[in-house]
Amino acid sequence: MTKIELGKKAPEIETKDYRGNDFKLSDFENKKNVLLVFNRGFIWLYCRKHMVQLHQDYHKFVGADTEVVVIGPDDEDSFKSQWEKSGIEFYGIADTEHKILDKYNQEVNIIKLGRMPAQFLVDKDGILRYIHYGKSFKDIPENDEILRIIETL
Repeated sequence: MTKIELGKKAPEIETKDYRGNDFKLSDFENKKNVLLVFNRGFIWLYCRKHMVQLHQDYHKFVGADTEVVVIGPDDEDSFKSQWEKSGIEFYGIADTEHKILDKYNQEVNIIKLGRMPAQFLVDKDGILRYIHYGKSFKDIPENDEILRIIETL
């Protein structure tokens, strides 16, 4: 299992987004910060609400030179439906085999009915600058909290 630590290089992600476009985390190095958002799945109200909240502040993330990337256990069709319904512009990555979710150690808690939310902020050098593992399905940092951290990079 990959060890996730602040101040260390973020594990590489090389996959396709839900549209079939290539995605490689290291392609953002020296260009943009990246906020990786690991959700539980669109069946959960808090995950759907969080996507809408991220969408509402997306222009702030773009203004802060940060790309938002959501990774979840749902399939490509679910991402497409959710993104089109909400007009979401940022990346959506289906990880139905949980390879990326496991690489970043997203917690699975059977008592709490599945994966817990998690967020990681990767700076332009590819270094992890913020890590948040949620303790419940609604333990999701506010966008303003993340934006304040981005300001310090």
